Amino acid sequence: MHPQVNLGEEMHHVWSRLVLAAMAALLLNGAHSLHAQAQPSLPKIIDFNKHLWVNYSGEHAVRGRWGFHFDAQWRRSDLGSDWQQYLIRPALNYRLSPNLLLTSGYTYARTYPYGDFPAAKAFPEHRLYQQVLYTRRTRGLTVQQRPRLEQRFVKYPVNPADKPWTYQNRFRHMVRIEAPIGSPDNPNRWYVPVYDEIFLGIPPNFGARTFDQNRLAAGIGRAHGSLKAEVVYMNQFLGQRNGRIFEFNNTIVFSISSSAPLSGLWTR
Repeated sequence: MHPQVNLGEEMHHVWSRLVLAAMAALLLNGAHSLHAQAQPSLPKIIDFNKHLWVNYSGEHAVRGRWGFHFDAQWRRSDLGSDWQQYLIRPALNYRLSPNLLLTSGYTYARTYPYGDFPAAKAFPEHRLYQQVLYTRRTRGLTVQQRPRLEQRFVKYPVNPADKPWTYQNRFRHMVRIEAPIGSPDNPNRWYVPVYDEIFLGIPPNFGARTFDQNRLAAGIGRAHGSLKAEVVYMNQFLGQRNGRIFEFNNTIVFSISSSAPLSGLWTR
């Protein structure tokens, strides 16, 4: 008699090992590249900024295992007075198991000059991406892991006219923990979200280093059925492509999310 296998647990272990191996390989590759291309050291510069982000995110079941994802983000600098970036991200979901969601989609982003060391002008970016979202409940906590691969086409202002687009690959991994205040089974509950996400560029064409950025956040949220609203403080630590300037961005993030199914639309 064969032991019963839990698909979600097995996929969790597999993806954890893949994530660790990918991060180790990227870090070693970046360290080797920096060592091989060592230049006389220049002083590092820290650029402090204050940002305000407003986000919407939806994960909507459509039919069977298939669903639709959409998120839009408005990112403002100087606590809202100027643009930092905006993006839209539609995607297709496939639920492999109750705990495992596969997603493939597209992102359009536009980044604007901001801070003391801004880009020369606003520039666009197109991305394709693939991700896995693994969710589990343990001791009342909701724990999520989300590895993501991105294929980026960026039109940096410094690019030559005959080659306006730079192609890049990037790996991201987010760990998020949601701690309920009161009963975790209450659909209308307060909770504390905490998450961290690291971004690593995959050489070549990424700039002076493998590390791109890290986002660490914590705050307060309110769930009401399929809707959630959150406000968090996020520290975005970002390294510019020149290898010298690091942004320390103190950011307030307001988020609304929905998991309401769209399957009823097919039967109307």
